[in-house]
Amino acid sequence: MKNQKILVVDDDPIIRKLTWRAFQSTGLLIYQADSIDTAIDISSRISFDLFLLDVGLTYENDGYYLAQHLRELFPLTPIIFLSGKSEEQDIITGLENGADYYITKPFSIDYLKAQVTSTLNRYQTIKKDLKPISEKIDAGPFQFDKKTFSFYKNDNKIEMSSKEANLMLFFMENPDQVFSKEQILLNVWNDQSGEANLVKVYINYLRNKIEDDPKKPEFLKTIWGIGYSFTIN
Repeated sequence: MKNQKILVVDDDPIIRKLTWRAFQSTGLLIYQADSIDTAIDISSRISFDLFLLDVGLTYENDGYYLAQHLRELFPLTPIIFLSGKSEEQDIITGLENGADYYITKPFSIDYLKAQVTSTLNRYQTIKKDLKPISEKIDAGPFQFDKKTFSFYKNDNKIEMSSKEANLMLFFMENPDQVFSKEQILLNVWNDQSGEANLVKVYINYLRNKIEDDPKKPEFLKTIWGIGYSFTIN
């Protein structure tokens, strides 16, 4: 992880200081911002490997706006939300607004370090797998550009979080195959023992973005008792 860069965006100086201390001995380079304007300015000049964002910032839900902005500019860079909101709907809203993970305050420093470390490792693996020339996968009305990590339907770009994009790429690279939730967790999350319900949540996210009628999916189908399959008729 040496020399990888993290931008911590939080208007609470205590949280910023705590985060900086947590990673001081890891070799990571920690940058700090206390507002959206500062975060946008820094990210326009420095290439980051991960963003740690507060949901609230100065105004309610401003973290969502910043996450959407960063996701549009840096579709591959992981985003972790730090938030005092711990209700299930708060977490879902955070994920829907571009975050890859959502950590509630107060949090364990060891847990934060473990989550950041594992996320950065996966991010580095993804970057290494990307080839220097443009690779595009075409499947029916869909296209995935592996160089820019961008997804399109009928030539219209559809914004996705990095985890949504990874899941969509996995399905497009393996069409007409049925995968169990455990297989998807292993291939997309690199964790076969993870929470199986997480797969269902992200399947629903994808259906809401790629299907004409998410309640009657044409492409991303449930194979009852087994798992899911991506099919182009």
